[in-house]
Amino acid sequence: MKNDFIAALVPAYNEENNITPVLEVLKNISVLNQVLVIDDGSKDQTAEVAQKQGFDVLRLEKNGGKGAALEAGLKKIPDADIYIFIDADLVGLEAKHVEDMLSPLRLKNDISMTVGKFAGGRKSTDWAQRLVPQISGQRAMRSELAKALPSLKSEGFGVEVAITRFAKKNGFRAEEVILKNMTQVMKEEKMGISRGFANRLKMYSHIIKSIFKHSS
Repeated sequence: MKNDFIAALVPAYNEENNITPVLEVLKNISVLNQVLVIDDGSKDQTAEVAQKQGFDVLRLEKNGGKGAALEAGLKKIPDADIYIFIDADLVGLEAKHVEDMLSPLRLKNDISMTVGKFAGGRKSTDWAQRLVPQISGQRAMRSELAKALPSLKSEGFGVEVAITRFAKKNGFRAEEVILKNMTQVMKEEKMGISRGFANRLKMYSHIIKSIFKHSS
């Protein structure tokens, strides 16, 4: 394997109650040269929780959405060879999941991106990713793809769709990686039924908008 500089980007918004288990896993993965938490204008103690664990934190003053957070993270670490995106609210994350997403990029010259797909974690998240695998937030990519991406600021929750469609249109090969026994904290669990459901509808609207925007 090449001696690649690998950076993990963890976009987070109001995840003080969920981010610690994710960071504890990332802390012990030796191939990760840098882990950057992008605090997307959180109103809670997300940034402080990450800093107390010794992680680098990029604090954004306003909540600009996931696309803006990832773009800010890429700009903060411009010279990595490989980037891996990890959601802050994962349940069941293990070092093997990260290593499995990185291995194709480190071993195969023709693969530019890997996309993680939940399996065996929770029926609702498994079903969603079977239906639309391109929405997965867990993915790794070479710097060549990362640097070629157009602005992600306006994509919001549709950022993964935008990245997947861009890669396909421009000849960057992707490989799917199964992430066994992994799921996410549901929005309704974080925010309560009404606010969580409203936020879920917002997420779906961003995704649908991005699908149509990048379909041509």
